[in-house]
Amino acid sequence: MGVIGFLAWSVVFGIVYAQSPVYTSNQNQYFLHGIAHAGEGYLAHDWLANTIDPAPMFSLLVEGTYLISRNGALFYFYYAILMGIYLFSLFGISDLVFDLRRSRSRSLLFMVVFLGVHSALAHYLFSRVLGTEKPFLLEGGVAGQRLLGQVFQPSTFGVFLLLSIYLFLKNRSFLSMFSFLVAVTFHSVYLLSATVLTLGYLWVIFRKKRNLKSPALFATMALLLVAPVTAYTFFVFKPTSMELIRQSNEILVNYRIPSHAIVSQWLDWSVAVQVMIVVAALVVVRKHRLFPILGILVLGATILTVVQVVIKSNTLALVFPWRLSVVIVPISTSILLAFSITKILDAWKADPTKVEHGIRIPCMVLLAGLIFVGAVRFQIELARKNEDPAKPLMAFVSTHKAENETFLVPLKMEDFRLATGAPIFVDFKSIPYRDSDVLEWYRRYHQASLFYQNADCTLLPVFQEQGITHVVLPVEFPVNCTGIRELYRDSAYGLYLIEN
Repeated sequence: MGVIGFLAWSVVFGIVYAQSPVYTSNQNQYFLHGIAHAGEGYLAHDWLANTIDPAPMFSLLVEGTYLISRNGALFYFYYAILMGIYLFSLFGISDLVFDLRRSRSRSLLFMVVFLGVHSALAHYLFSRVLGTEKPFLLEGGVAGQRLLGQVFQPSTFGVFLLLSIYLFLKNRSFLSMFSFLVAVTFHSVYLLSATVLTLGYLWVIFRKKRNLKSPALFATMALLLVAPVTAYTFFVFKPTSMELIRQSNEILVNYRIPSHAIVSQWLDWSVAVQVMIVVAALVVVRKHRLFPILGILVLGATILTVVQVVIKSNTLALVFPWRLSVVIVPISTSILLAFSITKILDAWKADPTKVEHGIRIPCMVLLAGLIFVGAVRFQIELARKNEDPAKPLMAFVSTHKAENETFLVPLKMEDFRLATGAPIFVDFKSIPYRDSDVLEWYRRYHQASLFYQNADCTLLPVFQEQGITHVVLPVEFPVNCTGIRELYRDSAYGLYLIEN
């Protein structure tokens, strides 16, 4: 696959997958630092923008992109490239096991079926048949975590873990280390995944070389490469005190992200299905070099998950040992797809030329259909974004905002910062990561919740003391507070100035 082919398939994959037009939706804590540093609006004054950045390299990329162009188009291009790496890596791994490139029919059929499994159409059908929480059953990991999603975010750089495996199987050891370095550099949550992956590599190297020198050298080089990221993560986010880190972890695990951090919240029938897929893939590759790598990933995820359940460690829960599944599941699905396609075509005794012609037209028709559905899904999402009842309010704030203004907004109004360029007090989705900042986030969130849930006007002076100048109220909110003046009102929201 040349550069042109790679770019073409990347774009096709992006359309079929139906990247969201809301490219930053629900992930603005990662975009916020970069956009604030790029001078967007008055976001440099936002409290969250001044907390420790959990993904500085991603923020640097966002900042540089905003300095070039502020319409967001480049983010789609970046995501398309990452999707291309995902596709290229999984095709490459499957090809090494089943020699898909031996005929065009095998390659084309695998690519189209692979895209079908990852398509907006498949996601829609899965969500309708299996439930709204299961659209990514065959490609995502457990606990609602996955490499690809519909928004561009640091976790998407985990596709470089797949590329690392492919490069290692191709005997490109140094490049494989550099590849997982990219993943952990953009999101330190992949440090554990890279560590377990390295253990798999070391076992393969030891079995091949039959000495300790080669694996020791590989381990040393890998450790040196990830040392800066490890040091940054450890020293910047080290506990302020044992009590603060305990309280912070408790908030994150049990209040903010229980669906990701508590095993009982995500352990259901869909996990059993994914386990069967993984076990079947291990059986299929049991004689290939991929087996020990995939096996050690599975073993590492299983052991660490069991340990977390037994000792009930919030710290280990926030390391997300089960996140290894975001690598394990897509590899396993790809292996089973390639295995099935190979067996079917091998059993087809027709002339190779007839097979080629018999597959090409149906594949192209199916691919065209997937592209059409993906494009329609994108337009539906775009229309949904444009129909957001908060959009007129945010347009007004974007036009009329001034320096030294901070807004109290409904806690689910997660796009307000990026849509307006104005600082806010707090929202639910965007959180900091240092323990003391997490506690401050929780205090702010609890205070804002009391105001919106109870229509407690007595809290307005308290907010004003903390720098709040404006408050956004839903139309159903009983506006009987004194000391506020209406600046804007539509059918969904009103904007009010808190007066002295």
